[in-house]
Amino acid sequence: MKKLLIVLTLFSVASAKSQGFPGFPGFGGSSEPEKSSGGAAGGGEAKPPAAGSADIVIPEIGTHYDDPAKAHYEPEYVNQDTNIVNQQGIVIARPYLRAEDVKYRKRVWRVIDTRQKMNKCWVWPRQPVRQIFWELATKGLAKAYRTDSFNILITPEDILRITADIKTVSKQREGSEDPDDLVDSTFPVYFTWEEINKFEIMEDWVFDFKHGELKPIIIGIAPIREIDKGGGLVVQSKPYWLRMDDCRPTLAKSEVFNRTNDAMRLNWDQYMNLHRMFDSYIVKTSEWNDQYIYDQPDYKQNGLAALLRAEEFKNQMFIWEHDLWEY
Repeated sequence: MKKLLIVLTLFSVASAKSQGFPGFPGFGGSSEPEKSSGGAAGGGEAKPPAAGSADIVIPEIGTHYDDPAKAHYEPEYVNQDTNIVNQQGIVIARPYLRAEDVKYRKRVWRVIDTRQKMNKCWVWPRQPVRQIFWELATKGLAKAYRTDSFNILITPEDILRITADIKTVSKQREGSEDPDDLVDSTFPVYFTWEEINKFEIMEDWVFDFKHGELKPIIIGIAPIREIDKGGGLVVQSKPYWLRMDDCRPTLAKSEVFNRTNDAMRLNWDQYMNLHRMFDSYIVKTSEWNDQYIYDQPDYKQNGLAALLRAEEFKNQMFIWEHDLWEY
């Protein structure tokens, strides 16, 4: 019986060696998977990308102006059977204003800095309004314009392209043991909404003769992109402008954090257009030279003087409204 088992074992070993089963070292196979002579898919050996070459690749986005505004706030946890009425999503129309009743109008440009204490809710992690204004333009959900004249449209693809940069870094050449053997490598860096710290708004201060009221109307808003050039030089640019009326349906579906009462939250349309609960400073008014204050020769190298000049504009409007009445 033992002789029969030995003969069968030798026969199976010889058969496996002749057929070359993979995965059995010493029996015609190999412990490593078989390498194709063609290399990468499509044939030929795969080559690494050439150093110093990088492209800004922007996917096709298109426009979605007719898409309904999506809810962009925390889900409601209150029982729907209660008598609490949720006003989120409702755009409150501005009071009707006849052109004949506009006896005074002044256009003003302001900057909103989200790093100020008064504007802390702009960077609320659960509902960052920076993301709303960025995605409205870069996802084609609202019409974006190149300037505050609102006469030239800009596509979402163009916004992503002009805000992207090509960065160059030096790294050790692959396969080299010399740490001084460096080669330049470039790669694209895409701008994101987390990098937005400032917004610029354009508004009209209008005196309603019928109701005797001086009130502001926000016309447009633009994110400010800050580029650090080194040496303390920071260059600011505005990639696009949005009409406020185009943003209001989405803003009305987005909540503002209330640090004292979660049951009494405003939406962003109420926060910005009705109650104006943000802090800002004036950077430009409608003047003959059409220049920002910090670009004018008297204030170009003096930031404090530019801020004091902005306060003068605010005081002038206050005095103008105050002088309309007699006491």
